[in-house]
Amino acid sequence: MPVILGIDGGATKTHALVTDETGRILGSSIFGPSNWEEIGVVAAGETVRAAVLEALGEAGAKPEDVTGSAFGLSGLDWDSDRIRLMSVPESLRLAGPIDVVNDAFVALRAGSGHPWGVVVVAGSGAVAAGRNTKGEVFRTLGLGPVFGDFGSGSDVSEEGVRAVAEAFTGKGQVTELSEVLCERTGVASVAEFLEATSRGRLNSEGFAPVVVEVAERGDAVARGILEAAGALVGRSAVAVIRRLRMEGDEFDLVMAGGMFHGKSSILQSSLETAVKAIAPRARPVRLETAPVVGAVLLAMELVGMHVGGDLQLRLAREAVSLFHLEV
Repeated sequence: MPVILGIDGGATKTHALVTDETGRILGSSIFGPSNWEEIGVVAAGETVRAAVLEALGEAGAKPEDVTGSAFGLSGLDWDSDRIRLMSVPESLRLAGPIDVVNDAFVALRAGSGHPWGVVVVAGSGAVAAGRNTKGEVFRTLGLGPVFGDFGSGSDVSEEGVRAVAEAFTGKGQVTELSEVLCERTGVASVAEFLEATSRGRLNSEGFAPVVVEVAERGDAVARGILEAAGALVGRSAVAVIRRLRMEGDEFDLVMAGGMFHGKSSILQSSLETAVKAIAPRARPVRLETAPVVGAVLLAMELVGMHVGGDLQLRLAREAVSLFHLEV
């Protein structure tokens, strides 16, 4: 029985999806993180292999039944990473062609109605990536603010802590973040909050939802944090658009990651302003399915299949229910 295999391996979870050639889901699996930079090559490989074998088993298929597969893996940032990570699918002895890409590209394909487009990811990390109509690809480094990618949840959270610190020392404006973060973390004062975060007793990377909430209530400081994050994510998208010469093209601008799943439009509006200034025909689209759907679509296209809109829509809807996503 010929099947198609898609894998999305990230910093927090690993999804595997097996379909037939019509896009009907036959098997799936959910495992923990598989970013080799965080858990090591051996552990990452074991996670991906387990996810694949469980999904194939549920589908009643074997590795030799796989006619095409695509692996979207976080931590695939350099050419040396590709060599390192190709050993995982190769060890599974899958039949058919195999593609291994950075996980940003599976998010792009999952959200775009075409094989081309641009994606901005603002979640556990931040990155922008794109593919033009010629099939040329480019992405930013996705290695954090030091390497030019700002806008992840942890970045926004840490900016919230910085704002509280600057209000406390008098260097910045008074902000509702001070009161709310103390309340949410159960501390009695701003001084206690800052001491606990500076000593590592409180995780300074988990406060992004609070920043969004306070910004929506009209706090100027929190709003400024989100506007700045959106502008910087937009700057990354602009770099991709220019490198791929897509300024005049009509394409989907896919917005993926937890920062786009909240009720706030501030980040998105700031991003759109930056992108529309140089690519007015870009169509902002929020990713509303599991990125692993994009891996399946890439695998289908790898073997020469035509992916129609109906197939993609059906697969996307089924994946939302299957993986219990909130979109």
